[in-house]
Amino acid sequence: MPEANISMERRETPRISIKIPVKYRLEDDKEVLKTIKEWRQSEKNAYTLDVSLGGMSIVVDQPLSRGDILCFEIYLLDPKNVVTVYAEVKWTQEKEAGLRFLMMRDNDMEALRAFLGKPSPG
Repeated sequence: MPEANISMERRETPRISIKIPVKYRLEDDKEVLKTIKEWRQSEKNAYTLDVSLGGMSIVVDQPLSRGDILCFEIYLLDPKNVVTVYAEVKWTQEKEAGLRFLMMRDNDMEALRAFLGKPSPG
C-alpha cells in the first residue's frame, strides 16, 4: 500500500506562494534610534517563498536564529508600494526562515491584504 503524506494547514491566515524581494535588518538595538546611514548599512537582502497576513517564509543570504526580531520592507511588486513590518523568526532551515508578523501599520496591513486579494473585514 503506498504511503500518504498529508499535512494540515495550521496557520490562521493561509499563505500564497510568491517570490517578492524584501529588505530586512536584525533589530538587536532596543533603542531603534539609529541614523539613516547606519540603518541602510545594516540592511540585508532576501526574497519570500510565501506570504500571508500573519507571516511569511523567506530565503536569506545569512543565517538567522529562532527568536530574532526583524524589520522588513516588502516591495509589493511596485517600488512605490512598500509595506514595513516587524516579524519574529519562528523556524530556520539552512537558508530559509519562517516568520510571524508582530506589528505593522494599519495602512500597510490594508495594502498587503489588497495585494493578497483578501477582502477587508467588516
